[in-house]
Amino acid sequence: YTVTQIPSFNNSNWSFAVDGLVDKKMNYNWEQFVKLARKVQVSDFHCVTGWSVYSNTWEGIPLKQFLKEAGVQQQAKNVKFYSGDGVYTDSLTLEQADMDDVMVAVLHDGKPIPSDLGGPVRLIVPKMYAYKSVKWLNRIELIPDEHIGYWEQRGYSNDAWV
Repeated sequence: YTVTQIPSFNNSNWSFAVDGLVDKKMNYNWEQFVKLARKVQVSDFHCVTGWSVYSNTWEGIPLKQFLKEAGVQQQAKNVKFYSGDGVYTDSLTLEQADMDDVMVAVLHDGKPIPSDLGGPVRLIVPKMYAYKSVKWLNRIELIPDEHIGYWEQRGYSNDAWV
């Protein structure tokens, strides 16, 4: 499911940033991003509408690795995620963002994530419903206050535990 048209990205117009309440802002172009060390995990994917896809193999960078490298400042309490569609946002608390299986993924089942499934990069939050797994992820911002995301503004739970 998407809330906008599927955006189009290529090597020249894609970028990724980690900023906000951090000690070290990070910016990547596609060539830099794909050179980052990645990990592989197998996890389930659950939609709030009732369907699931089991045993997905994801490859990417653990979110906690980005947060550690950026240096989270003391006043930061939440992590806000931006979609490259320019509309969709969501968030996790710092405690949720620190879960071992939260990942900034670039591969799904050994292949690049197609744009209709949120590629080239999407957030994966296996223990929460998929509306937290932001598609077309291109920015992570550390913020001091709670952020109410796109679907949460429309009545979904801010804590999207499966």
